[in-house]
Amino acid sequence: MKLSVGLLTVIAIAFIIFPGLYKPTVNAEQLQPKALYQKADLKNGALLYDNWLEITNAKPEGNHPLYPNEAQKNGKTTWRCKECHGWDYIGDQGRYRKGSHYTGIKGVYDARSQDHELLYSSLTNSDAKHDFSAYLSASQLRSLVKFLREGQADISLVLDNQGKATGNAVNGKVLFDAQCSSCHGSDGNDLDFNNNKEGIQGVGWLANENPQESIHKIRWGHPGSNMPSMIVDSKLSEQDAIDILTFSQELGSR
Repeated sequence: MKLSVGLLTVIAIAFIIFPGLYKPTVNAEQLQPKALYQKADLKNGALLYDNWLEITNAKPEGNHPLYPNEAQKNGKTTWRCKECHGWDYIGDQGRYRKGSHYTGIKGVYDARSQDHELLYSSLTNSDAKHDFSAYLSASQLRSLVKFLREGQADISLVLDNQGKATGNAVNGKVLFDAQCSSCHGSDGNDLDFNNNKEGIQGVGWLANENPQESIHKIRWGHPGSNMPSMIVDSKLSEQDAIDILTFSQELGSR
């Protein structure tokens, strides 16, 4: 059926006067890199940094191509971002400068100031043996990039040189009771993080044994669990997260 010239004219004028009447569908592939970055999920990026294998159920074979032969870990553990770059994001300059997790690989803290597309390329670069595109989707990779640029904490503001948290334990207890105790218990020992050891290694144990890991999980949650992000889900401040860690270090194991 042919439309009359008059009707076509009316339709054309309508779109000129009301341009919002027509909103073409745009899929992810058509978006520009900046728009894709803006749509990325910061919390998901932090969880992927922690343990993307837990989230994706991917099963890469052998060790990561860049994992040093002389280092002490093997298998899927070597593919985790935190395993080389550290819970404190400063790699061989931080907690992993010695011990069983030492690799000699530098951290990613400087990535905060790098262009998001350069970071994305570094995660899909097969020539550099750092290509994760076979295991992570484009949106997951961009979320990881967003975390690297926007989600890393300055560990020197969280912990002193002795590994003690720098926050306010009184406020930390109030927040812990409100946000954490329903799952972890008021003493932090309702969940056992290391059931291969005698006794219960709960919140207090982890906060003292590995405060760098603790603050990452307080801020962002734990992959594959219902643990909320204190920053994203509970809308707490960075200082609040440090206060929770400070109180957590006062809790004991049983």
